[in-house]
Amino acid sequence: MRARVLTVSALAFVAAAPLLAQDAGSPRALAGAEYYGVSFGSGLGTKSLHELVVPLGFTVPVGRRVILDAGAFYVNAQRKDEAGGSGTVNGLTDVTLRGAWQIRPDVLALTVAVNVPTGQRKLSGDQFLVASAVATDLIPFPVTSFGTSASVTTSLAYAVPVGPWALGIAGGYRYNGSYQPLADTAENLKPGGEMRLRVGADRLVGQGRLTLGVTFSTFSRDEFGADRLGAGRRYISQASWNFPIGNSSVAFYAWDVHRANDAFGPDSVRTPKLTVNTLAVGAIAGLRVGRDLLRPSVELRHAWQGTGKMAGAGTLVGLGLRYQWNAGGRFAVLPSVRADLGSIPGAAGNVSLTGVSAGLSVRATL
Repeated sequence: MRARVLTVSALAFVAAAPLLAQDAGSPRALAGAEYYGVSFGSGLGTKSLHELVVPLGFTVPVGRRVILDAGAFYVNAQRKDEAGGSGTVNGLTDVTLRGAWQIRPDVLALTVAVNVPTGQRKLSGDQFLVASAVATDLIPFPVTSFGTSASVTTSLAYAVPVGPWALGIAGGYRYNGSYQPLADTAENLKPGGEMRLRVGADRLVGQGRLTLGVTFSTFSRDEFGADRLGAGRRYISQASWNFPIGNSSVAFYAWDVHRANDAFGPDSVRTPKLTVNTLAVGAIAGLRVGRDLLRPSVELRHAWQGTGKMAGAGTLVGLGLRYQWNAGGRFAVLPSVRADLGSIPGAAGNVSLTGVSAGLSVRATL
């Protein structure tokens, strides 16, 4: 039965805040702050990128089958270039409201999410460069999108046991409204709709648990004036294996994001397809320190991209440390740090990058 619950959670609440993965018996709140800064060597054009993020979220159970949650970020992001110029995006991101209904507990779940466009839109040219720079899977910026249009997403998830496995499937559709993304043009962007299918499976392996998942997304064309952008197809593969070692635990994981974009100009003239693929592998240990938990981690990311033959688009190695201090039965305080080293291609060869992150979050059961 527990395996079936885990699969439904993974499929139905895959986009939900981490709070939803916990016991939903009482309302919960999340707040904190996280800073991430990255500096680049010469030859890229961008000298540094910095983000300061304040997450705000809560989840409220309604009866035994319904969970409501809401979340947003306050973000201050800045980009500095090698010529001395800079751009800053500052303010609230979009607010996400979500409801999850266990139609048949542990078997069938329905979620509905609404994106409220409270975020940063009508960006200036310098602000657009900031938004473009942080929209990457390679470098782990806390926030990669500052604001889009109003949207509604619905998904339905079903799980069933098959021998030692718990198998699940979820399908969803997202409808997007139009908005004006740039301050220097009156053109509106109408993002295309997204259809998403996710298949997941998990099972016990020895004293541990193996979890596998694949998400497939396809998009209709975005419309921006006379131009068309086909977001193409997206494949996200995930795998994890966690197991106990005495009172502690170890988890190995991997994920891969594969994107293929088709661009279209006036009269639907197709331009070369750009394919981007990012792979990550890592490990996290959970070391018991009395009632608390120390989580050291290591991660390797590598990206490829190209319009024909794909070439390396960057490598990053990260070391992290998080401490979970259980301050009584209702509060958990989680300070964290992370350091990254890597490189990405520049105009005249690879450019080095150095990233540093520090954060503090508080989870409260109300």
